[in-house]
Amino acid sequence: MERLSRVGGTVVKSRLEPIEGAWNSFIVEFPSYPRQRRGDQDALQKIIFLCDASEKSAPELCFAFFGPQILLHQIPGGETSARTEGARLIFVYAAEIPADFKASLELFEDRYNAPALVAQRTNVQKSAQHVLEFLQGAAIPGRSAPAPHAATGQEALGATLEAAAAPLPTDVALWEGELPQVILEHGGEHGEAVVATVEIQDYRAEYACRYVLQNYKENINRDRMAHMVSLSPGYFSNLFRVETGMSFSDYLIQIRIDNAKRLLRRFDLSVEEVSKECGFNSLAHFSRTFKDRCGVPPLKFRKTPNHETPNHETPNHEAQAAGAPDLKVLGQAN
Repeated sequence: MERLSRVGGTVVKSRLEPIEGAWNSFIVEFPSYPRQRRGDQDALQKIIFLCDASEKSAPELCFAFFGPQILLHQIPGGETSARTEGARLIFVYAAEIPADFKASLELFEDRYNAPALVAQRTNVQKSAQHVLEFLQGAAIPGRSAPAPHAATGQEALGATLEAAAAPLPTDVALWEGELPQVILEHGGEHGEAVVATVEIQDYRAEYACRYVLQNYKENINRDRMAHMVSLSPGYFSNLFRVETGMSFSDYLIQIRIDNAKRLLRRFDLSVEEVSKECGFNSLAHFSRTFKDRCGVPPLKFRKTPNHETPNHETPNHEAQAAGAPDLKVLGQAN
């Protein structure tokens, strides 16, 4: 089966391989962890571990991620059986995210009837730790309560799984190509410039950046963006700051200001029209924000040719909206 997908503006042609051909599959059981009640019996907690078939040492990866006191059973041909039933989750280790990975996740979840958690090289240890804390807190009735730190692991994993299971909107135009450099002058703790990271690891943070870059003139705020990527506002704020190095509000405002600088060089638009084109709800708000960021009011900036212009330009919005591809940014755990 062949599909076309677009990630970061690059069209990637991929073939959805059957799970049994493209992935190594293992059942990982945890005999030293609290048992799980299934029916009228106590059973070992288990997860499904999947990694690319090209990985030469999949069992060693399992021991490295989850410790030496685990039991491993390879799943031949990706089969489902009584042994795979009751898996708490599917831990997918993808060193590289292939195209159409979201569709592959749906196949995993349908096959094993469990949510999928995706980890890459940059976050696999943290993701594995979330899983271990989650399992450690799953005591059955009659046993002692889990350690206080276990709730933290459960909450973190729960948020990750909830977000991973929620698809991102694909009916909107996103910025294509490489992310541009976004600089917040004097935004650091000691007045130094802050440069947003362009090599973003988390797909939800990257989606937010691409959405803002393309749709900055729309009514965008933190809560709306968090809803679009299926995260709570607080979790989204922390995630975005960690991934980019600046707050979502600062990123959004800087994109609007950079585009305002570009438009102010066009004398066919009034300052008020520029403010509306850049998503500001009033001329007064635009003027205050522009002066705060640039040191001069918009009109003075327009009259002073030696002021710096922004270091990126937004592609033609109407052209992209008219031919907007079905963009799909792919998922991984935090």
